[in-house]
Amino acid sequence: MPMILGFRYLRFKRILALFIVLSLSSMLFFTTALSLMGFYRGFTYYLGEEKGVIVIYDIKSRTPFTGLVPANLGDNLNITRSPEIIVPCILRNESVFLRGVIPQNFLRIDRIKMEEGEILGNDDLNSAIVGKNLAERLHIRTGDKLLVLGVLADRYVELDVKGIFSSSSPMDDEIIAPLHVGQWLRGADYSYVTLIRIKGEVNQSKILEELGIKPSEEKEEKGLSPSVPSSLPLKAGEIGAKEAYDLMRSYMERYGLTRESLLVLSSTVLLLSSISIAVAFRTVVAQHRDEIEVIRSVGASKRILKADILVKLLPWAAAASLTGLLLAVLTLNLIQRAGFLQVLSHSPPISVDPLIFLLNFLFVLLLMLASLRGDIN
Repeated sequence: MPMILGFRYLRFKRILALFIVLSLSSMLFFTTALSLMGFYRGFTYYLGEEKGVIVIYDIKSRTPFTGLVPANLGDNLNITRSPEIIVPCILRNESVFLRGVIPQNFLRIDRIKMEEGEILGNDDLNSAIVGKNLAERLHIRTGDKLLVLGVLADRYVELDVKGIFSSSSPMDDEIIAPLHVGQWLRGADYSYVTLIRIKGEVNQSKILEELGIKPSEEKEEKGLSPSVPSSLPLKAGEIGAKEAYDLMRSYMERYGLTRESLLVLSSTVLLLSSISIAVAFRTVVAQHRDEIEVIRSVGASKRILKADILVKLLPWAAAASLTGLLLAVLTLNLIQRAGFLQVLSHSPPISVDPLIFLLNFLFVLLLMLASLRGDIN
């Protein structure tokens, strides 16, 4: 007798119930995994996705938003540099981030597309451009006046919206304004910024050497609360330089948030739903008990039956995983558009990682094998 039986004995309506259970369980897993991995990706690529972007930052700062470094660092180097100050603010009773930049320098590192209005220029004093996501969420249009309240200092500023931009990055949830505006709202000296981004064919060690700063190891501080800005002026050993991705990842790892740990956390959701998946598989086998006994009576072994059932159910399992993925992406996009899916006032990007889909499918396959074992007599 062939290893795979060439006739149908599994009924469509009974398999459909299994398909629904698998789809809902997969949807729950993918919703958790995609949101957590979106948070991780959005945070690690916060300062730029391109390779070769190096960040000069305050080593003692516990977050990438609370440090201060001299704005003139690297000013004498023949490299593209963008001093920036990132400030948490309140706008229309919502928490937002404002990024103060020198427009000409900033645009050499980041590519943005103007959806409407005009780009921010070096001559603009009290103007700003607003990210597409933030503009949609708070119903901001070109020409509006924004009253922005500082959080770290008791200050406010009124800005004219010069345009709406998109960047396909976390900046789509931010306000981009002139550097002095960010420094004012932060309450910082005008000679200091949060960080300096550098783009060019040079590594971090070379940059520190050119700046006359001896590289030193970072001291990781425990605790989740933002630290008080480092004492000024900064000394050698308080300034570091890293690639943007490595810097943001180091902040994540400081609090135990790695890509692997988030995947494991997501997998626990699927593990909790494994009982319902296993019960659904066993129910399908039990519902076909009569058909299985007839096939066994004509000489089919348990091994052949298990292999045949597995082969017949695999396409359904794959389709259920794909359906769960599509439902999860649709659900997260709807939640994100409603403004409910945010981390630190930024919407995490929802992107499908093939590894997540493979992890879900392999887990379902293992449950199928475990459920079939011993269920066929």
